[in-house]
Amino acid sequence: MLENLGELVETNANRKALTVGIGLVLFQQLSGQPSVLYYANKIFERAGLGFEAAVGVGLFKAVMTLVSVQLVDSPRWGRRPLLLIGTAGMTVSLAILGALFADGADNINQGAVIGAIVSYVGFYQIGFGPISWLILSEVFPQRIRASAVSLGTLANFASNLLVTAVFEAERQSFGESILFLQFAGIAGAAVAFEYFLVPETRGLSLEEIEAQLDGDVKPYDSKGG
Repeated sequence: MLENLGELVETNANRKALTVGIGLVLFQQLSGQPSVLYYANKIFERAGLGFEAAVGVGLFKAVMTLVSVQLVDSPRWGRRPLLLIGTAGMTVSLAILGALFADGADNINQGAVIGAIVSYVGFYQIGFGPISWLILSEVFPQRIRASAVSLGTLANFASNLLVTAVFEAERQSFGESILFLQFAGIAGAAVAFEYFLVPETRGLSLEEIEAQLDGDVKPYDSKGG
């Protein structure tokens, strides 16, 4: 694996694939996924809600995972549209959470908080959840794929640890509103990243994906949609 690391930046297509793959797994975590999912109980507690709400969100996440499995290879959808829809939905959900907590947790609209978190989880499971890893496994040539996916996994866990470590300190220092608006801003940047840099990979050969990364084909071109 180590001997292939240099090949990750050897060609223009490989460098762009590395940017796409690492960028996706970083945005996946830095847009707040660890905080919303790992700290859901604390969010509900601050909003005056019970543990049952967190359990309900977990069940909804499982249902949306099954929905995503059905959508991801459907001829009506591509990886890229689902990723864009999912991330845009996360951005809106996070912005709503930021607005809901603007006046503090004491006067929060509990139903709206549950709705925004459920919306966030649903959009995450449609987009970032499965598709970041799927694209990461598809954009690299076979000879460097193992090294690239390993590097992506390392970046994912490192960014997950970072967000998990700083979430509580930021929440206490700045409050939930600023924290969620920060995540919304990062998610919005992720939408722009996906729109301009992430290619469609469904139904394409490695050579066709490489052509997209080299700029010979527009990133929204793909076979069958």
